[in-house]
Amino acid sequence: MNPTKIIIDTDPGLGEPGSDIDDGLAIALALASDELDVLGLTIVNGNVDAFTGTDVARRLTDRLGRPELPVLLGATKPLLRDMAPVRALFDAVIPAVPGTSDAGDLLGPTSGEHAADFLIRQVAEHPGEVTVVAIGPMTNVAIAITKDPSFAENVKELVLMAGSATGYAQNVTVVGDFNAYVDPEALDIVLRSGAHVAMVGLDQTSRVMLTRADAQHLRDRGDAFSVWVADCTDAWIDFLGEAFPTRPEHRDACFLHDPLVLAVVLDRTLCTWQDADVRTELVSELARGLVVANRGLALEPAGPTNAVVAIDTDVHAFRQLFLERIGTTK
Repeated sequence: MNPTKIIIDTDPGLGEPGSDIDDGLAIALALASDELDVLGLTIVNGNVDAFTGTDVARRLTDRLGRPELPVLLGATKPLLRDMAPVRALFDAVIPAVPGTSDAGDLLGPTSGEHAADFLIRQVAEHPGEVTVVAIGPMTNVAIAITKDPSFAENVKELVLMAGSATGYAQNVTVVGDFNAYVDPEALDIVLRSGAHVAMVGLDQTSRVMLTRADAQHLRDRGDAFSVWVADCTDAWIDFLGEAFPTRPEHRDACFLHDPLVLAVVLDRTLCTWQDADVRTELVSELARGLVVANRGLALEPAGPTNAVVAIDTDVHAFRQLFLERIGTTK
């Protein structure tokens, strides 16, 4: 069977102080998986600004022995909203956290092509074959959909890290997960596009964790990449303890949000799925970033379904797959 063609649309911060490590770990998992043909990484503003994210991605692909992999700079801000309130939330706690960032000037993209144009071109060249794994805010994907009406029809699937199908997110806000909160208008465009959408939300990704003990096991392998990932993991867990002092699960572990989203492309049975009418809130500031997945369980009838949503996860199977592959190369 031919490998599945994927593009990872991402806001990687692995190695940057106060930035989630999960994007980078998802990329590493993808590059360690023979079942996937990674066509490129498209970088979006999110966990870090898009220029830093591009640098992180370039350094990561170098570490993983894939310096030739296309890394494309995309949207540097949300479609309509200001990033300042989001950055302020993180800036309040980031200074207290020691960093593990690489020093030196920022590395730029591998070409001058905009990330959205790369998405459009690859999907047009391989209609019905390319899965886009969107693990950052949806700005790049929304731009691609808006620029090329055929994109939504020709993409095989959009696999999203967004929302929460079975309960509140409890992330950036009580109801808003980071990706939806940063650019809800972009997510709305994606959900209304008619593309085949699979959504894995925080209700599932918050069940899969990387512990300090896991980090030590990685460190014990002794190879440079595993030791670096272990150091970044410990630094991120330290940050989470500062940022979420009332949440005991963050004292010794961090969530593997994006690796789970990537993993369901490898093995769909890792999650249980249900059709849903998925929408995102665009008006209320109190509910900014709220994603509503109507699965037909309420008195109010659901509208036409526009996505499949993950409602359960085989945590053991995912952890086994992730820990076996992370840090390996093809």
